[in-house]
Amino acid sequence: MTEITEHSSEESAQVVNLSNVQVELVEAELVRATNSAIGQVNVSEADVSLSAIGALNSQTFAGNRIAVGALHAGQVVTQMTAVGIMSAGNLDFSGKAGFVGADNVQSEEFSAGAVLAERVEAKSIRAGLVIGREIQGNVETLLDARTTLLAGLVGGIAAGLVMLVGKMLFGRKK
Repeated sequence: MTEITEHSSEESAQVVNLSNVQVELVEAELVRATNSAIGQVNVSEADVSLSAIGALNSQTFAGNRIAVGALHAGQVVTQMTAVGIMSAGNLDFSGKAGFVGADNVQSEEFSAGAVLAERVEAKSIRAGLVIGREIQGNVETLLDARTTLLAGLVGGIAAGLVMLVGKMLFGRKK
């Protein structure tokens, strides 16, 4: 891969097209990237495919087959994407994510560690935890309210017993 490092001037570029490059920082109105590795992207609009991005901040983002560490955007449309942390206004997402925070989530199918959204609509949702005002679709969660309460209760009892036994074995003797 070719490595490109550009120092930003007072004005950012209007349009940046990247292909088969490695870039530390991109600041522009519009960026299009294919087969690239980008450290940080600050743009108004981004269209990215087959690339990896460390952090992305955009008003509008479209991605296909990409990996992103942290994504913050107003409007997001992705397919076959892996994201660590995602924050969006409107999200049309297909892929996997660690944490999703959004106003509206629409999807055919996605997996996430945790989803926090005002409205979630999907045919199939697999998540550790889903919190939302309105959730439509087939949801498969690892944790529901009853399981979480039971796990907390069992964990508290186990911790209390360990502390009691520890005090009995190693406590001060008079």
